[in-house]
Amino acid sequence: MNVLVLGATGYIGSAVVDRLVHAGHRVTAVSRSAAGAALPTGVVAVPGDLQDPQAIAALVTDDIDAVVHTAAPLGEAELPLIDALADALAGSGRPLLWTSGVWVLGRTGDTPADEDSPVAPIAITGPRARIEARVLAAAERDVRAVVVRPGVVHGRGVGIPAMLVDWARTLGHGRWVGGATSPRWPLVDVEDLAELYVLASTGASAGTVLHGIAEPGVPAEALARAAATGAGVEPTAVAWPEAEAAADLGAPFAEALGLDQVVTAERARALGWVPTRPSAVDDLATGSYARVTA
Repeated sequence: MNVLVLGATGYIGSAVVDRLVHAGHRVTAVSRSAAGAALPTGVVAVPGDLQDPQAIAALVTDDIDAVVHTAAPLGEAELPLIDALADALAGSGRPLLWTSGVWVLGRTGDTPADEDSPVAPIAITGPRARIEARVLAAAERDVRAVVVRPGVVHGRGVGIPAMLVDWARTLGHGRWVGGATSPRWPLVDVEDLAELYVLASTGASAGTVLHGIAEPGVPAEALARAAATGAGVEPTAVAWPEAEAAADLGAPFAEALGLDQVVTAERARALGWVPTRPSAVDDLATGSYARVTA
């Protein structure tokens, strides 16, 4: 396949590009910085502004077999982009994979949320529920539309977990957002997640939602302690009340970090997806984050 990857130089996008190339696919990489980015040999780099939907849709030539959107959320601006790509792909049966996230599910409590659970978006997700619905509606136009909802992504020493390491290094101990009871985070290694995109591009059915979750619900306190270990400080952690965190981080982000979720990925695993990378706790304590801070 020749896969058009939007947001190809970002955290998730760069891993997806790597895995697609490793699997033998051709890649056309699109991002604002794609032309000057360090991309794998053979990848065609194309600069593009995702807020210019018609220009992006014009890249969907007959030679493009699938479109994968991994770029940072643009809010309402994603809706016209989805429409333009759906127009370009209509009637072809070609895949359109769109990245969302599990925060759209809201607080789950002790009942695990699966791909069929109702959404209850929190503030930071903005119009993401509408965006997902618009993507999935493209299936009615013979587009193999698929929404991928990653959990909190770790790996390569970056992402939200890197913030936990920075806090630990600054404070001398770990810290998580919440109260006396630690929230739980669904997690996935970025390399495992990238393999799910490759599987979905070739095997997921139209109108499908897939959860990219390797660990359904890891206590944020455990992650914070592991981050302290990785930072080389006292391997303890304390709660940071959400109201206090909101003053520094903004209320929407603080709410997201304090969100208690347990999320499963049965449909992704039914595709044959088997995450194999180290756990987030191990990655923070002795893996990619420890190497970064060493």
